[in-house]
Amino acid sequence: MQREGLSPDEVTFTCLFNACGLTGNIDKGRRIHDEILPRCLLESNTILGNALLDMYAKCGMLVIAQQLFDKITVRNVVSWSALIAGYVQHERNHEAIHCFEEMQHEGIFPDSVTFICLLKACGNIGAIKKGEYINEKIVERGILKKDIVLGAALVDMYVKCGVLEKARKALQELPVRDLLSWNALISGYVQQEKANDALRSFEQMQCDGIAPNMVTLVCVLKACGSAGAIDKGEQIHERIMSEGFRDEENITILGTALVDMYAKCGSLIKAQKILLELPQRNIVSWNALITGYSQQGQGQEALACFEKMQNEGISPNKVTFLCILVACSHSG
Repeated sequence: MQREGLSPDEVTFTCLFNACGLTGNIDKGRRIHDEILPRCLLESNTILGNALLDMYAKCGMLVIAQQLFDKITVRNVVSWSALIAGYVQHERNHEAIHCFEEMQHEGIFPDSVTFICLLKACGNIGAIKKGEYINEKIVERGILKKDIVLGAALVDMYVKCGVLEKARKALQELPVRDLLSWNALISGYVQQEKANDALRSFEQMQCDGIAPNMVTLVCVLKACGSAGAIDKGEQIHERIMSEGFRDEENITILGTALVDMYAKCGSLIKAQKILLELPQRNIVSWNALITGYSQQGQGQEALACFEKMQNEGISPNKVTFLCILVACSHSG
């Protein structure tokens, strides 16, 4: 565009700042910022100023983003949301919540984007009281009906704070339950070692007519392994085979989860068969099998896997060494 002799305007610069923020290209963003300073466009264009602020926030230049924010004469919900999102993205959750409090003092009402960022901040630091307060504000505004992502963020916040009963209740009260919100609850149950609750939630999700994705299946396989529910695990295995996940990365992730599930359920022959059929084996998949043999007291088999793993050029990690030492103990 520049080679053709055309001068960019405010719309062009706004799009370019968005592009720089999405790609993390701070050097290009700074050059464009320097280019527009003599043209005094920022003073008169709030949208352009917000785009510049958002770019610096996304790129982690939060001091500059805050300075730009402080200079904006008319701050709106987009300005506040850009700054809050930047703080959350770069794990400065307390600053994000402080911005929310300042925003309220200025009489600016948050929108869905603001609330999603704030719920994430509360979940990251376990700020359950603040999270419940934000939940109340969301209900007051009546915006859950219009935003499915916000509903999933609400469930995820309660999950991360370890309040799984409230997470389940929040999910049940959502006007529309989608895959994101179900995944948040199921993964929460798995992380809190409540495997049976995870499996029940999976059944309810299917009753809602929602098909699982790879994240769901990995979580459910982990729950099956923890609960020793090999029958359910075999059903999931059949589903994976019938749906045919063709991407090699997905096959490796699901295959590793299957190895881990069968190993924890004591079906080590199946676990080893799946491992050896994987197009790409990694330290996680080998560790799952070695751990299974070690836990079942089959020390020689664990040591044999350890040798095969190294022959494939895969270096052991702390988990591997721990399992091998246990295997050596069992086998004398």
